[in-house]
Amino acid sequence: MKKELQGLQKTVNNILKTLSPRNRDIIARRFGLSTGKRETLESIGTSYQITRERVRQIEEFTLNQLTKGAPEDKDIQKYANLVKSVLQKEGGLMREDHLFKTVTGNERYDATNAALVFVLSLGDEVVRGDESDKVHAYWALGGKEQQSFQESTSSLIAAMKKEAQPVPVNQLENFAVHQTGNGLADRRLHTVLAVSKEISQNIFGEVGLAMWPEIRPKGVRDKAYLVMKKEGQPRHFGDIAALINKAGFDNKKVNVQTVHNELIKDSRFVLVGRGMYALSEWGYKAGTVKDVLVDILRTSSRPLSRADLITKVQRTRLVKENTIVLNLQDSSQFIRNDDGTYHLRKV
Repeated sequence: MKKELQGLQKTVNNILKTLSPRNRDIIARRFGLSTGKRETLESIGTSYQITRERVRQIEEFTLNQLTKGAPEDKDIQKYANLVKSVLQKEGGLMREDHLFKTVTGNERYDATNAALVFVLSLGDEVVRGDESDKVHAYWALGGKEQQSFQESTSSLIAAMKKEAQPVPVNQLENFAVHQTGNGLADRRLHTVLAVSKEISQNIFGEVGLAMWPEIRPKGVRDKAYLVMKKEGQPRHFGDIAALINKAGFDNKKVNVQTVHNELIKDSRFVLVGRGMYALSEWGYKAGTVKDVLVDILRTSSRPLSRADLITKVQRTRLVKENTIVLNLQDSSQFIRNDDGTYHLRKV
């Protein structure tokens, strides 16, 4: 769309010419019209030896004055209509950097995009949603589109909280239909994922709340937890380190020994064999083989055969049959009945 933007800078210059030198400078610096870098109220106030509040008042007054003439300005309307056509194709709302990429070809906030934002800010054809802890900056066709986006985001977040686990992105539309009661079209789902900071997608193509470790792991332990969940079976800590590095969470490579040290400290992981770890949520339990045997017999309503004990132990620990049999020979803990079953010796 570069052709449609050829007169953008001229339009901005014509608008700025109507302002006093100080007001022109403040507006230019607040929007980053010359450098592509916005300046704070405080930094501008310091250069003019006035308070940040006074700078804010000047900015507000100036923009209000410019806004009054916007409806009659054909150039302003031209660029507003250009952006409106893009937003209409995208469902009425679009993340700001994605809009920049589509309109100017550059998603970064540079001088051209600053000029576009300035011109759009003078009209009421489209509205901007400021960046916050919950959303990225975005542009919408109007308040109705903003409200619809907010409702869609809220309903999806509520459904995610209820589900309490990530959803594969290719199943997200069906999930939204069944969980929110009002299906979200693919385009609206795409917008929610792009704009919302509360919902995110992990490197395995699963969508969930950004606060979940399965979606946005914060450290080695969370990364290990995520790759282990994907593996679905116990793995050696060296393999876990390799899986983390292969997954490409970030540019940080993890050390094998660091992984081992972190797994020991986290109750989500259970050492089930020599260097082998499993997730506790899979039913694996910490402790020695003898500890596991004692726990099994203590919770059993009847004596158990050697075969039953071997099966139950091997569900929670990666050990050989002989190791289990040798532990059962400890007469201070276990009594073998005449029928070959075992029970705990009462202390």
